[in-house]
Amino acid sequence: MERLITNDGISIAFHDLGPKSRTPMILLHGWTGSSAVFQRNIPFFLPKYRVITPDLRGHGHSDKPESGYHVSRLAMDLKNLIDHLDLPAHGKIIGVGASLGCSILWSYSELFGSSVFSHMVFVDQAPLQNYTVDGLWGPEHANRGCNSAASLAHLQATLALSPETAYRGTVKSCLAYRSHPLPTDSVSAEERAKDESFFVGIATQGDPVWFGKLMADHTALDWRDSIRHNLGHGSGSSTKVLVVASDRSGCYPAAGPLAVVDLVNSRGKEHGLPEGMAKGVTITWGGHWCYWEDPQEFDTIIRDFLA
Repeated sequence: MERLITNDGISIAFHDLGPKSRTPMILLHGWTGSSAVFQRNIPFFLPKYRVITPDLRGHGHSDKPESGYHVSRLAMDLKNLIDHLDLPAHGKIIGVGASLGCSILWSYSELFGSSVFSHMVFVDQAPLQNYTVDGLWGPEHANRGCNSAASLAHLQATLALSPETAYRGTVKSCLAYRSHPLPTDSVSAEERAKDESFFVGIATQGDPVWFGKLMADHTALDWRDSIRHNLGHGSGSSTKVLVVASDRSGCYPAAGPLAVVDLVNSRGKEHGLPEGMAKGVTITWGGHWCYWEDPQEFDTIIRDFLA
C-alpha cells in the first residue's frame, strides 16, 4: 500500500490502482472496516477507472492515533488524499461511500464543496442515526441499534470490555443473511464463518475504545440540512447522487437512507423541476454490506448510474 502524511502528521495507507489518466473513483469504507472490504468490487471497475481505496485513520493499515475520531477529521483526510494525488479539481472524481463513508462525503461537501465530484454514491446510511426528541425522526428512519445516548453507552461499554462481541454484533447487523435471513439464502456454513472471521479480523486492527469515540461523533451528527444546502437545488452543486438502500439492512430501514434523495431534490421540486440530481434504489439481495454480499449486482447498479 502507498502512504500519505496528513496535515496533522498521521500516516494514511491507501491503494491507487489503474492508470492515472483514467477517471478516479474513491471507495470509502465504513466503521471498523478497511479498504479490503472492496476487494470483490475493485476488479470490476479497474478496467475503466483509477480506483483509490484508503484505510481511514484508526482503521486497517493506517495510523492509530489517540485523537481524530471525528467525521470532520476523516473528511480532512480525504481532502489531503485528493490533494496528495493531485486529482482533478473540477467535477471528475467519483466518490462511493459505504455507511460512515457517506458521512465523510457529506462532511467534505460541507467543508470544501462538492465541485471535485461528478458523482457520489451513498450506500445504506441515513442522514441522522439518532432519534429526535420531536418524534419526527424515529424507528422508521434512524439506526436500528445505535440511536440514543443509552444505546451508544452500551456499545461503548461492550467495545471496552468485550470488543469481539461488539464486532460480531456488527457482522450480524450488516449482512442480510444474518440480520434478515430468507429461506432462499444460499450461504453455506463455511461461507458464513469465513465472512465473520474476515470482518472481525479487520475490526481487530483498530482500537475498540477509539472506535467507540468515533461512533459517538458519527451517530450524533445530523446531516439533513447540510445535504440540502450543499448538494440540493440552489447550492450550485452539479454532483449527481445515487442512494443505495436495502429492505434487508440490519442497520436502517430503507426510508432512512432514501431520505437523502428527498433532501437533495426537495428544493428543485419546490421550483417545479420534475427531476433532481439524486435518485435512489432499494435492494433486497443484500444488506448494509451489500457490495460484499453480491458484488455483481452492486457493481452493475454503480455502472448503470455512471453510464
